[in-house]
Amino acid sequence: MENSNYIKMSKLRLTIAMLTLGAGWAVVYLVPYLQYTWYEPFREFLDVSGTKMSFLLSVYGLGNVILAPFGGWFADRFNYKTIYLLSIVLNAVFAVGFLLNPHSYVWCIAMWFGFAIASLMFNFPTQVKIIRMMWPDSEQGRAYGLNETCIGIFNIVLSSLMMVAFQYAGEGENGIKATVVANIAMSVVIFIALFFVIPNPTKEMLEANRAEAAASKKDKENHNVVKEILSVVCRKETWMFAFCIFAVYSFKTTLTYFTPYFSDVLGIPVVIAGWAAIFRTYGCQMLGAPVGGEIATRLKSPAKNLIIVYVLSIIGLLYMLFGANENSSAAFVIFVIIGLSFVCFAGRGYYAVIGECGIPASLTATTTGIAAILGFSPDIFQFTLFSHWLDTLPAVTAYTRMFTFQLVVLILGLLDAILIIRLHKRNQARLAAGKDVEYNGK
Repeated sequence: MENSNYIKMSKLRLTIAMLTLGAGWAVVYLVPYLQYTWYEPFREFLDVSGTKMSFLLSVYGLGNVILAPFGGWFADRFNYKTIYLLSIVLNAVFAVGFLLNPHSYVWCIAMWFGFAIASLMFNFPTQVKIIRMMWPDSEQGRAYGLNETCIGIFNIVLSSLMMVAFQYAGEGENGIKATVVANIAMSVVIFIALFFVIPNPTKEMLEANRAEAAASKKDKENHNVVKEILSVVCRKETWMFAFCIFAVYSFKTTLTYFTPYFSDVLGIPVVIAGWAAIFRTYGCQMLGAPVGGEIATRLKSPAKNLIIVYVLSIIGLLYMLFGANENSSAAFVIFVIIGLSFVCFAGRGYYAVIGECGIPASLTATTTGIAAILGFSPDIFQFTLFSHWLDTLPAVTAYTRMFTFQLVVLILGLLDAILIIRLHKRNQARLAAGKDVEYNGK
């Protein structure tokens, strides 16, 4: 459904807003994922086993299932700027709380659930909502591609500052405390910047959103959070959008296993594999995302951009399955892997598909929160599944299963994108005939 009620801003202010939102997104995820960068120091700081430390992320990941839908509902119904600023405040509050009693495992579990409230409930769906309201529908692909780039930039900047704090404090336990303190300080600075940069929704915009949401209900007695969320859950467009997220995010998860693949199967030196992994993760995020966003904008269809992503990814995985082996050129295989990473990040603007699915702007955050249940479910099962294969099967067999699994997901994603394009064409035809956009047949 066309979003004509967006906030018009100058290019300079829009750029500053996008950069600041990228910082806001990045800062709320750094403490929950401390183990990604400081695995052993963080484990020693908590004084727990690796399994218990990883369980904190499982607790955190539940936020996508039980918190994100409610956070999306709040962002659609109330002042999204207030909710977004609250996410930054809560991130700092729970970080302080963690430092107060870091050696109590039960307390840490509570704090990690708190971080899920800050980031997965209040930050993630609200940011998707804010960006949609700052750009016209014709530029949504460019908007979310730029969003991914800004997040990548500040992931590097903020992580580097935390690393400086870690080293300055002497590493070890003091280093971990210093990284958290640095994150708290950065949260304060970013909060101040966001307060002045994020545009306030106008009274008319809030009223229009509520009226649009109300018009989509059969009667007013259904207007409560549970029934409205269930209403979105029952719409096919929600799950078409969700599978776009799932297919690309699943592919991103699979790509993380290419680093051990280099050494386990191809015999590439660990140092070379490490440098390739750094560029694959950070370089491709900053370069691939805006390219994908620009393609989606020029094609006037984020779903068409995803089709390109899926097709190129399928070709690359077929090469990895049937062409790559221990006799292959290491340079060429690395080139293919980096190319696949670039293509994957070119599809990370999948949030833009929400408009092409015909989902009203007033339901952006609610739909995004619900879509996260399926979209980011690879965090719950895919790492465990792939690790089990690596632990119990010969390396070549394990990677063959991974690549085959991902091929199936990408093929299903391709079919999903084709269906979205067909749905969009049908909606456009209805508009041309003077009828309302078809939203789940209504």
